[in-house]
Amino acid sequence: MRFSPSRRSHGIGKWALLLGMGCLLAACDRPPAEPLRIASSPWPGYEPLYLARDLGYFKTGSVNLFELPSADITMESFRNRSTDVATLTLDEALELIDDGTRLRVLLVMDSSNGADAVVARPEIKSLADLKGKRIALENIPLGMYMLTRLLEAAGLSRQDVVVVPMAESKHEQYFRQGKADAVITFEPFRTKLIEAGGHVVFDSSKIPDEIFDLLLVHEDVYQKRREELCGLVAQWYRSLEYMHAQPADAASRISKRLGTTERDYRAMVQGIVVPSREDNQRLLGAPSPALLAAAAKLGVVMLREGQLKHPVDAAAAIDPSFQECVRR
Repeated sequence: MRFSPSRRSHGIGKWALLLGMGCLLAACDRPPAEPLRIASSPWPGYEPLYLARDLGYFKTGSVNLFELPSADITMESFRNRSTDVATLTLDEALELIDDGTRLRVLLVMDSSNGADAVVARPEIKSLADLKGKRIALENIPLGMYMLTRLLEAAGLSRQDVVVVPMAESKHEQYFRQGKADAVITFEPFRTKLIEAGGHVVFDSSKIPDEIFDLLLVHEDVYQKRREELCGLVAQWYRSLEYMHAQPADAASRISKRLGTTERDYRAMVQGIVVPSREDNQRLLGAPSPALLAAAAKLGVVMLREGQLKHPVDAAAAIDPSFQECVRR
């Protein structure tokens, strides 16, 4: 005999159905999560992010990745909260912490091993020849830090040179016009200056493990959207795997986006070291993250040069457990 539910059980089922429909409608009315806003500036080491976007690795609507003209604008965008996540250097991270910005380091994207450089005019044969010369640089912590390390290597003081602050987008123009004798710059501008007749007299290979590029996020965004951030970093590594498996296609895509040739792109990345998952585990995930030693060394120089107002402890910006989240 077929079971016939009572009127009471039928009523319960009816209300359960209505309740379920109400929950479904409420879910439909709930606004979708806003895309993570990610800002960066021109630098070959950031390209795996754009490659991941190009390859469709990011879930539709989950990420809004945009490139700003220069690093100082990216830094200001992060400082004023126009962006949730930003690609910035370690020195910039220390300056932000010093200013009271609460942030987390998600990833060490790369370290510079020659890609940051001082490119000089042909008549400048040695570092000593820089005395009395005009040195152009981007007026950001990294530019000033490179100037400090350059002058130390040259045995010169700040008073021995003329510092000309300018946006990195104008480095090539000023160099070609003879308005600067040397330029503290980085890729892709380094390659363009060499093509304009300059030569490298000092670069970051002389100061290894001092210049790092990081993926930073605001503390409150980190607390609220940790799983999304895990997914973001996971796609970064997926992009690196693609670059390893399909180097020709990756180089073609990236060079087109940078507006350069594949040959020049490959030359640019010669001076960049991209950490693996294991490297990032050592730098950020170990009980004593190795990045803290580099941050302490950098902080001493920045404090001495007046780029920091207080000694900065970067430990609060690093959560070793996040690297475990990425490895899942």
